Amino acid sequence: MRIEDLLAEYQARKQELDRQGVYFVGEITDQEAERFSKAVLLMAIERAHRPSTPLNIYINSGGGSVGAGLAMMQMMDEVRRLYGVKINTIITGYAYSMGAIVFQAGDRRTMGIYSTMMLHSSSWVLSGEDEKIFEDYAKLAENYRRLVAALFARRSKFRTARWWERYIYSGHDRFLSAEQCLKYGLVDDVPGLNVAAPDSPTMGRT
Repeated sequence: MRIEDLLAEYQARKQELDRQGVYFVGEITDQEAERFSKAVLLMAIERAHRPSTPLNIYINSGGGSVGAGLAMMQMMDEVRRLYGVKINTIITGYAYSMGAIVFQAGDRRTMGIYSTMMLHSSSWVLSGEDEKIFEDYAKLAENYRRLVAALFARRSKFRTARWWERYIYSGHDRFLSAEQCLKYGLVDDVPGLNVAAPDSPTMGRT
């Protein structure tokens, strides 16, 4: 098959996925966030007259840029607000670090029985000698920790933001199976896993 035919076939398949409202997230970079935002916006506009048809975001990601991930989540909120669409997030293999955080932005969160989630402290690269750089970094890191902890407390309905901040930013990599994610309220459905989500999550413990 000629290269032109392969490219045409690829483009046709991509257009069909776009029509179905399907997007795949891998490494989270600024460039990926831009592509994601454009694609999700176009798919949401196409669904404005049938908002009951959700967008499906498939995640198989080792994470990436904090800023890029937050931009993707913000775009998800924007298309919900503007076009009333629902967005499902699905982990097909693994969602680590920022990938796990973006996953929480879905209206319905699903992961495969063999999928894994990982939570850990963020890594930052700094340059410069000005002490103010480090002061600003400390403020940014604290704001980010609180933002993420509040998100996990709200979406999981499991314990408090303070507990989640200590759990995520403990200095350890927290690898979680699909069953553990279900028990912690980090996923809504794990097809094929015969474990019920907790009926009465503990909200008041710290």
